[in-house]
Amino acid sequence: MMKQLLLSFAAAAAASTAAYAETAAPDNAILDRDFREMMAMFPGRYDNQEQVYFEISLGVPEEDRHERTHHIFHPVKLENFPGETFYVQQYLNDDPADIYRQRVYSFEPDYDENAIRLTIYTPSEPESLVDAHLEPAKLDGLSPDDMIMRPGCEVFWKREIAQFTGYMKDGACSFVSSRSGKRIIINDDLHLSEDAIWISDRAVDEDGNYVFGNRAGVPHKNNRASLFSCWVSVKKKSGDKDWSFDNDLEIHDQGGWIWVTTDERRPQKVGLKMRNVIWPTGYNRNSLVLYAYRDGDDSARSYVWTAPDAKRIALNLRWVQASCTRKED
Repeated sequence: MMKQLLLSFAAAAAASTAAYAETAAPDNAILDRDFREMMAMFPGRYDNQEQVYFEISLGVPEEDRHERTHHIFHPVKLENFPGETFYVQQYLNDDPADIYRQRVYSFEPDYDENAIRLTIYTPSEPESLVDAHLEPAKLDGLSPDDMIMRPGCEVFWKREIAQFTGYMKDGACSFVSSRSGKRIIINDDLHLSEDAIWISDRAVDEDGNYVFGNRAGVPHKNNRASLFSCWVSVKKKSGDKDWSFDNDLEIHDQGGWIWVTTDERRPQKVGLKMRNVIWPTGYNRNSLVLYAYRDGDDSARSYVWTAPDAKRIALNLRWVQASCTRKED
């Protein structure tokens, strides 16, 4: 009798293992597919200029407004790190020199979690890596030993229809503040789509007191930025037929700027700003807009607009001409 029971248990265990294997194999294949698709979707530049602009114009209380953030997620090959890796550089206030965060991101499928795991590495000497997306040689020989990695601060990503949602495990990411001596608990929720990444990172201390994050609980709504290559020509004051010419100027469509200065006795400084406007209210059509400024202007002298997905936008205002062509991703 005992022998029959043992055989029954063994058969049940074998059947259960086979059923799990049949289930797990398709799940792993699906996760691998999701991983490939997310790695294709993630790279690029993102900026919340539209959110900042409309929070002011719509009268959002100042304490609930967002600071301007710009994010660069640049794929790199780092042999000493696992998975697919990215160099990350983020800055504030539309100022590339105002860098507030540099990271190395490492993405891998996590079959136990059935999610894509993001491990975040912080450089021990961030100054040495500034603009590494433009100078990849700065990353040569980099290894995890050169970085700080906090266990528990991993972000897990799962597909939700046409987007990916990222989350930290509740209460898992923390560190002791050298300033206050208190433990700081960090949480982060993210949403990645073809057109945007929304980031809601926030922190409280061990007593539940606010440390950072948007006080209203609204995420930073960063739109994907597309790059354009422009030429700009400014009419000089020395003669009707004398124009300056600057070429191969790069601008992005989420509030990016170009400034050119003419080479004449009294130089003129002329600026272009580009926005891909998404109206949060009303019936205006979303538009790609190019604005023209003179130095010292608070408002644009003039502007032109076209369809949001246009490949080129140009203007001729008699005193300035410009043409901007969308660059390939």
